[in-house]
Amino acid sequence: MISSSSKWIKHLSTDWLWLRNHCITVKKTKQAHAFLLRNRLFDENLAVSKLISFLAISESGNIDYARRIFIQIENPDMFIWNTMIRGYARSASELGRRFHGETVKIGLESDVFVLNSLIQMYANCGLLDVARSLFDGNPLRDVVTWNVMIRAYTDNGFYEQSFNWFEEMRQSEYIQPDSVTLLSLVSACTQLGNLEQGRFLHHYSKELSLDTNLRVGNAILDMYCKCGDLESAMEVFDRMPERDLLSWTSLLSGLTNTGHFMEGLDFFGQMQSVNIRPDEVTLVTVLSACAQTGALDQGKYIHLLTDRYKVNRDIILETALVDMYAKCGSIDFALQVFNQMRIKNIFTWNTMIGGLAMHGHGQQAMALFERMKHEGLMPDDITFIALLCACSHAGLVDEGIEVFKSMQEDYQIKPRMEHYGCMVDLLCRARRVDDALAFIENMPIRANAVLWSTLLGACRIGGHVELAEKVGKRVIELEPESDGRYVQLSNLYAGIHRWEEAMKIRNQMTLKKIEKTPGYSWIELNGMIHEFIAGDRSHIQTEEIYMMVEEMYQRVKLAGGHITGTTEVLFDIEEEEKEHSLFLHSEKLAIAFGLMSTASGSQIRIVKNLRVCNDCHSFVKVISKVFNREIIARDRNRFHHFREGNCSCMDFW
Repeated sequence: MISSSSKWIKHLSTDWLWLRNHCITVKKTKQAHAFLLRNRLFDENLAVSKLISFLAISESGNIDYARRIFIQIENPDMFIWNTMIRGYARSASELGRRFHGETVKIGLESDVFVLNSLIQMYANCGLLDVARSLFDGNPLRDVVTWNVMIRAYTDNGFYEQSFNWFEEMRQSEYIQPDSVTLLSLVSACTQLGNLEQGRFLHHYSKELSLDTNLRVGNAILDMYCKCGDLESAMEVFDRMPERDLLSWTSLLSGLTNTGHFMEGLDFFGQMQSVNIRPDEVTLVTVLSACAQTGALDQGKYIHLLTDRYKVNRDIILETALVDMYAKCGSIDFALQVFNQMRIKNIFTWNTMIGGLAMHGHGQQAMALFERMKHEGLMPDDITFIALLCACSHAGLVDEGIEVFKSMQEDYQIKPRMEHYGCMVDLLCRARRVDDALAFIENMPIRANAVLWSTLLGACRIGGHVELAEKVGKRVIELEPESDGRYVQLSNLYAGIHRWEEAMKIRNQMTLKKIEKTPGYSWIELNGMIHEFIAGDRSHIQTEEIYMMVEEMYQRVKLAGGHITGTTEVLFDIEEEEKEHSLFLHSEKLAIAFGLMSTASGSQIRIVKNLRVCNDCHSFVKVISKVFNREIIARDRNRFHHFREGNCSCMDFW
């Protein structure tokens, strides 16, 4: 049985919000303070800010205790400074009321500067009703008065009232909104994701010639990025007469957060060319793009920049480095950064365990989990997803079943759909189709299309045709717009030469205008990413690439050990034509380019957006042997390390 203190440690590790909710009395806040010190988490501003927030702002807090904590913080961030200021303002509310009374006595209540100060004071103290009463009851308002009220209400989440006041302000004959007004309202649009209102404010800022203000421009740029309108964001960025680090970082984040990772890396290159010095926020964003694209060389360059620019190597940046190295195929470097980290949180441990899982190092992932527990950290639900994936990719069926039980019995973590999905995947990869079906049918929640699709794949590989047909139709019913579900069932029929049914499924896709997601692969060479699709002839070195493809084919043929898996091809065409179709898959083109462009004996690293097919997997194993190369391939599911004719996945993917 886990103690109550262990439970709140677990929640702390996964969700800082829980820590804030725990700090509801001075006594409990002292417990949290002691825990942070004991576990070397006091240097985490995000954690200590939860203590400060309660002590400084809450009615039942203690501003003196907050001050004692504050002076011990080595590098307090802006949020902590603002919280302390708000705390002192709150603690002075009675003094402020007395001051208010004095202004009335001596007749200063009609002075607009005094009025603004009083409204600001009450707003800072969280007494919005009093602030509004003053605002509504005094016609002597200037733009500062309006701005104070709009800012106070947007800061407290009353966006609709702020927008109403803005409309009223615009109708005024004497008051015109300024840059401060727009900053508050654009920020509100960003928080709400209200693109329509944000566009209006942008247009209005142009009318007032306020869009040239750097702070306003940055706010509008950030709003477009976070609302997903990258086209408008780029237009704003291009037209800005002045840009700072925030301008560049906002657009960079917008690109990476919407999946435009390669464009993000190109944009960071432009940023470097104009000598904009990045900070830790910028570098974390770029590392994310490197991780997603497998751009190891660029990731290493970012690692060097952290030292060159003496960037603050906080826990977020170091965890991002671990993630980048793991996802770029360099698991040894990931472990090296991980082991050198002075402070690690649950996100760091989960990242490392997940990285080992992707590479098929199941036993190492389990060992790291034991080490994590030994160091006093409690696992969370993400930890168990990583562990179950590790067991699945390494074929550790019994271990995976024990992990699933332990999660519920020892840690009282209720399984989510992702955990059930991992278990189905674990059983399916082990070809235990009946067990997987029974597991799905006995789940306390209804299985989604992903789980049934996993079972369909296992049925197809294991030759369970009748069950596969039933499952395939069920999957399409659950996700009628997903191209992958139709392709799975169509390939099932094609694999057993039932061409009529295969074409019927294909025709359904055509009628519903559902297009198959194209497979593409990419390879990084000298910091540049080269992308290929099946049958691609757009590359500048196409002729040389196809000559290398032919050489690969001939050498594999001479070596033997590879039989073309033509069941991967959908249509009823001649076997020779099927082989040709498979031969031009994107990963083979990327590897051909790597073979002809890199030194003999060096590693080749590629990334593919889809699961690598059986034919390519078998083919690349032989390529690694006949060319004496280690080929590291990351597909949608995991990493494959091909060496001397073998793969690290042991054909278990």
